[in-house]
Amino acid sequence: MPKKEEFVLKDSPPELIAASGVEPKGREYDAAYETEPGAVRLEDLLLGTKLACVAITDDEEGTLAEVGKLNPWHIEALTMITGSEEEAHKPLTHILRAHFGLEVDRMIDLNGWSGGHPIDTQGFIAHNDEIIVVSFRCTTSAMDWMTNFAAGSSEWELDEDLEQGHSGWCSCFEGNACLGGTGKPRVHTGFYNNILQTIPVLQEFVDPLLAPDQPPRKLYVVGHSLGAGISTMAAVYFLNKHDWKNLPHRFVNVSAGTPRSCKKPMADLMEQKLAELGPLDKAIVCRVVNDKDLVARVPTTYVHFGKLVYLTEDEYVLVGPKDDDEHVIDEEEMKELCESNPQLAVVEKALEEEEEEKEKDDAKTKEDKITQYKKMMQMIPVPIRDHCPDYYLAPLVKLCNANTESHA
Repeated sequence: MPKKEEFVLKDSPPELIAASGVEPKGREYDAAYETEPGAVRLEDLLLGTKLACVAITDDEEGTLAEVGKLNPWHIEALTMITGSEEEAHKPLTHILRAHFGLEVDRMIDLNGWSGGHPIDTQGFIAHNDEIIVVSFRCTTSAMDWMTNFAAGSSEWELDEDLEQGHSGWCSCFEGNACLGGTGKPRVHTGFYNNILQTIPVLQEFVDPLLAPDQPPRKLYVVGHSLGAGISTMAAVYFLNKHDWKNLPHRFVNVSAGTPRSCKKPMADLMEQKLAELGPLDKAIVCRVVNDKDLVARVPTTYVHFGKLVYLTEDEYVLVGPKDDDEHVIDEEEMKELCESNPQLAVVEKALEEEEEEKEKDDAKTKEDKITQYKKMMQMIPVPIRDHCPDYYLAPLVKLCNANTESHA
């Protein structure tokens, strides 16, 4: 599993950069860069991830308890957010008001079938004087899994598809360039049909708050897992719907463990849009990936867009790294590089000693805190465990606490 020192970053030791022979990408999170337009900000990452996690519950009695029977990590995540398990089980409206200062505008609960496509989208819309939140719930039902596995693609034809309420009965074939079609930008059919059902709700409750005469606000569109995939579709909608250059508002999309959801032409269009808005500090799309999370790497026929925020095995937060074979140096490659680069060998030994000391300190701190839950989680395969919401929260909370202590 990649650790921070195994990435070739802009702030990696010069000896590693030189020996790797590749252009370094990204860096460890540094608050000094937060003032730059379009920068990834820890406040946005942590708030967005928390708001994505709380969408697992609602105002119905026993919702979190029922979900937690098979998915105890959701209870763990909400306990981290609210401060106690008792508080975690309280109604969502209370949690949002007490812990985020937000008033709920609308609970989202859409399910059924439309044009032969499964629909199962839950979440909430809330706001205050400073922010608007659209948060989508993660995978919890059989219908959700049907959405996840509906891996065919559909053309993004919003006006036509909104009118009929779905992407079409055979949208996987319609317009497909391989079949002599139009070649319009395409997206994941399952996520697209779910956002099509949600957009009328967004138009009613969110779009009016983004009017030019409204006070300046940040719009947070967030989600974890399935919810992250739908939040990506919502990002495509909002970024294309509104004139962000001339609005007083700022767009923030934080997706934790998002599946891939766009074909490359659509991803390229969105990257172009973000390249225009980023220097104006009007929009940021943060794709948070926790180490070996399997969900963030599928379906393989789709791609992501936005800025990668990578949480390493040793809980470092990296902004904009490349997690390909060229930029992640595994143990064998590092040994070979050290053999041919004596200066790198010296640096690597010092890093290893530093890491060993850190691991000893961490182990000592955690020695008395191994709960039954933690023991259970250690039994789960890492690619699945790394997808759990509390494993996304932990490194961000740790970084936030470290920054707070350093400024105390």
